[in-house]
Amino acid sequence: MFGAIRLAYLVVSVSNVPEWKRFCSQMLGLPEPATLDDGALAYRLDEAAHRLILREGGADDIEALGWEVDGDENFAVVLVRAEKGGAQPAMMDEAAARLRNVHKLAAFTGPDGVRNELAMALARAASPFRSELVPGGFRTDAMGLGHAVLIASNPEAAGAFYREVLGMRLSQTLRVRIGPVTIEGVFLHCNPRHHSLALFKMPSKRRLQHVMIEARELRDIGLAWERAQKLDVPITLTLGQHPEPDGMVSFYGLTPSGFEFEMGANGRLIDPAKFEPIALSLTSDWGHHPTARAKWNLLSAAIGAKFGRRIRA
Repeated sequence: MFGAIRLAYLVVSVSNVPEWKRFCSQMLGLPEPATLDDGALAYRLDEAAHRLILREGGADDIEALGWEVDGDENFAVVLVRAEKGGAQPAMMDEAAARLRNVHKLAAFTGPDGVRNELAMALARAASPFRSELVPGGFRTDAMGLGHAVLIASNPEAAGAFYREVLGMRLSQTLRVRIGPVTIEGVFLHCNPRHHSLALFKMPSKRRLQHVMIEARELRDIGLAWERAQKLDVPITLTLGQHPEPDGMVSFYGLTPSGFEFEMGANGRLIDPAKFEPIALSLTSDWGHHPTARAKWNLLSAAIGAKFGRRIRA
């Protein structure tokens, strides 16, 4: 199934829609969204009908991961695997499929209660994609929107679930200490992108740790980095580069919902015939220095997890 599946879209619950609209247009450089029949906003990154769906709600967290799979046979295989894995797969009706702009739609529950949607044939938009702020466009196509990083109570077990059900493969594991917090991670790929999904064990108030979108041109990330400073976007990790075999040049900041975003470029692609997973104990070759805000967020989440209360950031 390698190469026949991709992270097609994310559905996110957001409490401050006006602020998100400003963030998507002024920071991410996304064109005006379409409004779906349920009132959600559908943002594009490419020629697909949507990649990011924002639904008004109080969770400020992920509602669903949307996986697109090629072909009826692969679609059926995933549902069988999900049933065997106890994920309670269910076919969605035509109305739900239309809402996602897909030909066929199913859903199942992943580790830690995360809703996963399985889709076929995500529709193409009626007009070409253009971004004034990211003129080179985004690297998507058969690799999907980018990647998502979820908080997992047991990253190893969660990774095993996604490998078994979606046919994903291990890219790397990570164990690193940032201040008083130890972070453990599992990175998974399902196409040549280094990872489409990562699973972290770390203190967090949300299930979605961050979402990454990748520009086609490094220049556009430099412009985005400067744009973030001008807009006073809360930065969590400064501009830097992840080590091989990822190699992404990127920076991180906070979205209006409080989870993080990553904008990057120059990510390496995986050759499945040669690739072997590795274990890492560092996150970057250079840069990616955590800001005071990032350190405080980690510390407050750790204290909250230990004592069962939330500390305002």
